[in-house]
Amino acid sequence: MPELPAAAGPSVDPRRRTLFLGAAAGAASGLAPGTARSASRRAARSADGRRVAVIGAGVGGLTVAHELAERGFAVTVYERRAVPGGKARSLYVPHTGTGGRRDLPGEHGHRGVFGFYHNLPDTLRRIPLPGGRSVHSRLTPVRWGEFARVPGRPDIPVPVARWAPPSLSDANLLIASLAGLLQEGVRLPPWEALFFAKQAVMLLTSCTERRFGQWEYVRWWDFIRADGMSEDYQKFLGGGVQLLQALRAPVASTRTCGQGMESILYDLAGRGSDAGGPFDRVFDAPTSEAWLDPWAAHLRSLGVRFVFGRTVERLDLRGGRIASATTRTAHGTTERIDADWFVVALPADRAVRLWNPALRSADPRLAAMDGLRHTWCGGIQYYLREQAPGIRGHVVHVDSPWKLASIAQSRVWSAPFARTWGDGRVRESLSVVISDWETPGILYGKPARRCTRAEVAREVWAQMKAHLADHAPLDDARLETWNLDEAITEDGSGGLRDDDPFLMNTAGSWDLRPEATTAVGNLFLAADHVRTYSNVDFASMETANEAGRRAAGAILAAAGGTGGGGAAEVRTFRGYEAPEFAAARALDRQRWRQGLRHVLDVG
Repeated sequence: MPELPAAAGPSVDPRRRTLFLGAAAGAASGLAPGTARSASRRAARSADGRRVAVIGAGVGGLTVAHELAERGFAVTVYERRAVPGGKARSLYVPHTGTGGRRDLPGEHGHRGVFGFYHNLPDTLRRIPLPGGRSVHSRLTPVRWGEFARVPGRPDIPVPVARWAPPSLSDANLLIASLAGLLQEGVRLPPWEALFFAKQAVMLLTSCTERRFGQWEYVRWWDFIRADGMSEDYQKFLGGGVQLLQALRAPVASTRTCGQGMESILYDLAGRGSDAGGPFDRVFDAPTSEAWLDPWAAHLRSLGVRFVFGRTVERLDLRGGRIASATTRTAHGTTERIDADWFVVALPADRAVRLWNPALRSADPRLAAMDGLRHTWCGGIQYYLREQAPGIRGHVVHVDSPWKLASIAQSRVWSAPFARTWGDGRVRESLSVVISDWETPGILYGKPARRCTRAEVAREVWAQMKAHLADHAPLDDARLETWNLDEAITEDGSGGLRDDDPFLMNTAGSWDLRPEATTAVGNLFLAADHVRTYSNVDFASMETANEAGRRAAGAILAAAGGTGGGGAAEVRTFRGYEAPEFAAARALDRQRWRQGLRHVLDVG
């Protein structure tokens, strides 16, 4: 294939982002200059035992800061990077914006805010924008998707619309309805569609005890018996189509996969949706611009203080409590953190580095986190001189060995791309998520993690072209440049390393995940590895947000249950449960207690 243009350089310029955030601190919240700093000083002076140190400025850390600041706590957030947001932050290609335009934006992945999310949308509604709006108003629906196939296999367009099952109370009718949907929509053989539909209804009617006591320890791949099924069955239902990066069929828990499937089905059926909203929503601009920058500005207005460029290296345990923490700056100097309450809002792979022998002895659940597994998941953007033709929403590249999913950002972002970002020549950001870094590709015969960054760019482009050749061909001449996730760097031996691995759900991993509270009286956790109890519990912005809420609620209770600002207890949202399944779940509970299988667990 023709040589792709070289990447435009490192994907973030800390100076540009830090300056932008500082300028936005008052403007985005409608405050006069200096008001946020004054609020911070007032909160610090009146803390009186309510000083909170939040370690990590990802979604979980920002959520706990938000909830506690609203309740009168003096919160300081420490972050190793120069900007907030963690994996949710946008990535910018420095020095690519000219003529008053902003630098070309990129993302780690697609920021889908699904209809079955409830905790995160509630937070978005509480982040103000000028003119009386909120960040929630910057969500826009994606009404069309596509399962793209390689030539010789028909593409499957997917209008994202409500699906009305004929009945939820008649198990046989529901099985038939689901089977028919799979036959018509995904074109599976009737017997495979029928078997999967039966397994799905078995999960929908399983009691909570069976879900945690049995299905948690069964791999999804085994539960749906993917080994004996067709290739398309394996791809569409067995994880070959990687819609959720945290769930991989060969290892994922049936309980977690089933919970996600249940939430999706209810949402498509118009039940349990956030305020009746659409199933698939994305932000109408780069995530940092639409959400994270206004959020940070609002938190500053509430008195939250941000300290960037600090890596927390140690938690000092004395007398059963955290006495202090030690941070290291980018220049190598150390600083001490004093607080009444400490929240570790770091990804699991980084949090475990803080669990010294004293902490592991004080709370064995922290040591259990060593068993959690991680995977790679990164984004790459292709900047085109023209809009990508024929791409109307999310595209899942079904037959791609690297399990690609893409979206044309210009179709969902409200600002005109060429006039807003870049140098005026780029009119499209084709954003792609790479979910499989272990399977050999089609150009070099190597897995993504064993390629160079340039080889990854050429390989992904080739895999997309193979899937879009029939109806939305990608023209090499339209490609201006590309930008790979900054967390993916070359290791010096011809391969890559990932600075931001993704927590991977595995069968039985619930036992390894901690609660938001710990056995250490003033130590709490707020990240997507924390146990959550609402709609979903796989790694996502929704679970990170719920974990932050649970940590904030626990601190509020530990501090005596009285927060300032008139705010009530911290709310978390329950997942939807169909009342039609109540009797079936009650029957299954009886069978579980008697040591019997589910009534549909046959054949």
